[in-house]
Amino acid sequence: MSDPRKPSPFDSLDKRLKAVRDRRSKREGKSSTARGSGGSSGLGVGMRIATEIVASIGVGVAIGLFLDAQLGTKPWLMLLFILLGTAAAFYNVVRVAKGLERRSKEDRDNSRPK
Repeated sequence: MSDPRKPSPFDSLDKRLKAVRDRRSKREGKSSTARGSGGSSGLGVGMRIATEIVASIGVGVAIGLFLDAQLGTKPWLMLLFILLGTAAAFYNVVRVAKGLERRSKEDRDNSRPK
């Protein structure tokens, strides 16, 4: 059995983890980077927008092809759903942009001295 007086290796690990967390929280508290302030990076936003555009148009094409195959209306429903997917993609881009603008405005308002 283990010696009750001998400290557990998990105790020292816990102390080291706590020290690292304290250092990180102090460093993030002092820095004003986008990541430290809870904001999104430009690359992340760009990837999100690109993914939403591709997914919306892809879903539109898939639905259009499926319905064309089932109903025998060959290119027409695919074209219609491509247009609907594109409209949904642009709607999502505008929605994301408005959310980023709102968040940016809130950050500016919160950073002003009162």
